[in-house]
Amino acid sequence: MKWLLISCILCVFGCLKEFRPSESFVTDYLSGPWKNFTDVQINQEIYPVSTYSYFATLVIVFLITDFVRYKPIIILCGLSGVITFVLIIIGQDVFTMQILEFFYGLFLSTEVAYYTYIYAKVDKKHYQEVTSHTKAASLFGRCMSGIVAQLTVSFNILNYHDLNYITLTALVLATIWAIFLPSVGQSIYFHRKDENHTNRVSLTSNGTVESQQNDSNHVTQRPDQQNEHSSSNINISVIHRVKDAYILLWKDVLQAYTNNYVLRWSIWWSYSTCGYLQVIAYIQLLWQTAVSPGDKIYNGAVDFICTIMGAITVFCIGKISFQWSLIRGDIIIAFIALVKGLLLIGCSYSYNIWLLYSSYIVFGIIYQALLTVASFEVAKCISEDSYGLIFGINTFFALLLQSLLTLIVVNGNLNLELRSQYFVYGSCFIAIAIYYILLGIITFFGQRYKKGTGFKVGAKDHNTDTEDDTVSKITNL
Repeated sequence: MKWLLISCILCVFGCLKEFRPSESFVTDYLSGPWKNFTDVQINQEIYPVSTYSYFATLVIVFLITDFVRYKPIIILCGLSGVITFVLIIIGQDVFTMQILEFFYGLFLSTEVAYYTYIYAKVDKKHYQEVTSHTKAASLFGRCMSGIVAQLTVSFNILNYHDLNYITLTALVLATIWAIFLPSVGQSIYFHRKDENHTNRVSLTSNGTVESQQNDSNHVTQRPDQQNEHSSSNINISVIHRVKDAYILLWKDVLQAYTNNYVLRWSIWWSYSTCGYLQVIAYIQLLWQTAVSPGDKIYNGAVDFICTIMGAITVFCIGKISFQWSLIRGDIIIAFIALVKGLLLIGCSYSYNIWLLYSSYIVFGIIYQALLTVASFEVAKCISEDSYGLIFGINTFFALLLQSLLTLIVVNGNLNLELRSQYFVYGSCFIAIAIYYILLGIITFFGQRYKKGTGFKVGAKDHNTDTEDDTVSKITNL
């Protein structure tokens, strides 16, 4: 049961990491008497920095996480969170806020180590269980964060500034706790289990396996020669390790993205995640435009409801048996994208805070639900060892899209005001809905044409292929 203990230790870290009650009211805190930043400064000068930082640091973190064997990056995750909330407490100018946003982006990017550590530490047969554990721990932390924030603020127990100290305490405890995580002896790509000093197996560029054995009948060498050869062997070992890791990485990437089914779900995954991150980044600013000074706000309660409803929905989806074929999947994605687009366009015009709260909750639940579907549909078609890699690449493209969107809409020539930004985000979702409708139509008629062709040449069996048979063939490519 060692794997269960490791999972519990990691889950405690995940729960503490997500317990950040101050985030539910961070925009009101920055624009309030504690900091006195304007909405324009928050929207165009402060918040965009974390988007760019998240994207830039994810590339570096993603490359080194496997190489340094996860644990140091998990500790870095905690430390960057601590720095973020120390700076938000003591900072009083825009430049300091921009620095903390950089560390916040680093904090988000280093989460990749938290979600992939367990795959290198436990046996494959426990992957599904430990994945659900880590996800549940994160959701529990977020739920508690939202409800604690709302209750303490509503009953005047704490103000927005005081909540930062609770968040900081949780992140300090998370960082200390991360030190007790067991070290990882091997990793998925750079430190594979089958590497040892006597018999090293490597994958060559043409996909064949080479076995490199040490010669037991070696010639005795002088100490200085032994040191030179030892240093040379270490360098060669590192080069071989990097080369092998690169070959395996590239092989997994090609295997995944040359699969049409994986590619379609990955496009939706990246696009949907981009939209979700962009919406939640600026949603509190939008809420501010719909409330009057002195009104009670319920951001913490909304975060709690959105998280708990999302968790329940995700759990139910995991229990539902449904064939997500190409055509069905395309149509459902198109419908969901259309709903999300209409919700965001509605938010861009509405000044009713309850409508804005409700739209955000529905938007978040839909995102969590379909992202879960995308995750297990992609996972079914790729090798277990490449889960973290493919999921990380999808996130990378989501952040690339988000950075470009921020650069164009928020900081670029368009320089749109907040409500116009949400109109653009909604229009983007409607555009992706049209794309998937066209994709579904093309797929449908393409399959009908193939079946009709089979009938004409007398291949009766071709006509009897079902839609799910076609999907099965595609997913097994």
